[in-house]
Amino acid sequence: MNGKDEGGNSRGMLLIGLTGNVGSGKSTVARLWREERGATVIDADLLGAEAVKPGSEALKKLVDRFGDKILQADGSLDRRLMGQIAFSSSEDLEALNSIVHPEIIRQITSAVEQARNRGKPVVVVDAALVFEFGIDEIMDRMVVVDAPLQIRKQRMLAKNKMDDQTLEKMMSFQLSAEELRRRGHYVIENHGDLDVLRARSLEVFDRMVGRS
Repeated sequence: MNGKDEGGNSRGMLLIGLTGNVGSGKSTVARLWREERGATVIDADLLGAEAVKPGSEALKKLVDRFGDKILQADGSLDRRLMGQIAFSSSEDLEALNSIVHPEIIRQITSAVEQARNRGKPVVVVDAALVFEFGIDEIMDRMVVVDAPLQIRKQRMLAKNKMDDQTLEKMMSFQLSAEELRRRGHYVIENHGDLDVLRARSLEVFDRMVGRS
């Protein structure tokens, strides 16, 4: 774990960016912070799904760009197929990002402001692309969850979320683990069991909010 700065936030709400490469376990950390420390968690994956729901402008643009083959029978986006297509080339990935990312960023920003207005003391933005979104600049702390590459691959393939080829391509487009670690205020290592991860996660959380 790295600790570049600690303690609370004079603005009354501590805003934490939580990130990590695919398979790192960052969503597990977010869940632990929510369930055991009462943090408000903004999940970028859920917002991404909302951004491309049937009838949304983003989904219409995706169909215009990639064709209706990306739709499932019920009219929703086939996210697995969309991933396979997008990660086939940098041009396709850029097209996808240019359509979806602005809406996700808008929703994240709105959710943060809503939490601030409700007086939430600690808000966590759980997002794999927090640096790519550029929203790290508004965060008070940045936490990176990391695990060895082979472990991350095994976790993702075990979930059957994508095939090995798509996973390899996806990883090649993400910031390297080394770069993420360099940019984070804290790094949580996740190469042990859940109890070890829980202990490390709660220790980092308590240091950030000044509980330890």
